[in-house]
Amino acid sequence: MHTHPPRGAAIGAILVAIAAILLAAKGLFAKALYAHGLTYHDVAAIRSVLAIPGFVLIAGLSTRRNRSRPAVSPTPGQLLAAALAGVWCYYLGALANFYALTVIQANVERALLFSYPAIVVLLSALGTRKLPSGSTLLALMTTSIGVFLVTGAADVSLTTAQWKGVLWVMFCSVTIATYFLASGILTRAMSSAAFTLTAMTAAGTAFFLHHSLLFGWFEFNLPEGTLWTMLGLIIFSTILPLFFVAEGIRRIGASRGALLSTVGPPATALMAYLIYDERLSLLQLLGTGMVVLGVALLEWRAASKNR
Repeated sequence: MHTHPPRGAAIGAILVAIAAILLAAKGLFAKALYAHGLTYHDVAAIRSVLAIPGFVLIAGLSTRRNRSRPAVSPTPGQLLAAALAGVWCYYLGALANFYALTVIQANVERALLFSYPAIVVLLSALGTRKLPSGSTLLALMTTSIGVFLVTGAADVSLTTAQWKGVLWVMFCSVTIATYFLASGILTRAMSSAAFTLTAMTAAGTAFFLHHSLLFGWFEFNLPEGTLWTMLGLIIFSTILPLFFVAEGIRRIGASRGALLSTVGPPATALMAYLIYDERLSLLQLLGTGMVVLGVALLEWRAASKNR
């Protein structure tokens, strides 16, 4: 059985929570880039391709930091599995999500996207043939209701045209859930930096070929005023959080990591308030409190087990 020392688990929980907050800004970056004329193909492809050097740098720094430890060489099968996880989630899933952001309201997208913790817990239960603990189920229910409320989805009625976006976001949620599970397994055999580099290089390669075949790269120019927004999307909502997620899941496991990531929607709501002056309703404030309560319950149970 793979165990996590209390200090290592605490660090893992913090990393996942920080990653969720950073990833929460992705939709805000994307909407800003769409407003400048970029398509969802452009945003998804440029983000993925330009992020590869960042993952190479992080992997190199991680190798240097850990050079005193015994070297671990991933098997070809593990590298292939990591590459497939990257293509599945951060090529197919990301393309679906960026498309959905063009046809569905951001609050609905966030509510649906953060259904993936429930999917992780359910898939984990199916894989282990064990029901989740009562505290995990309670935390899952509390955070799920909180996410639904904080995103304002309770106040939104979908049009017929938006159902296509809903289905694509749900597909993306499934890809994120399976990526979490793959990360939880593979980062035990290979470093989190190596896993993330392999997965994201595969996704970036897929996007490079995708954009080359459909549109070409040579005649493409970033619209004026979008460079810093694109760099923000790449660094703060791609490179750093995906590395933090992989390292955090290595320390605390996929199910707990997925539940901790539900701090993302409240973070998005707060950023939307600070940037766009979007006010939080009473239901959204209640939802924020429920997410915090659910995550606190999960962490309290985990801490009590380590005493």
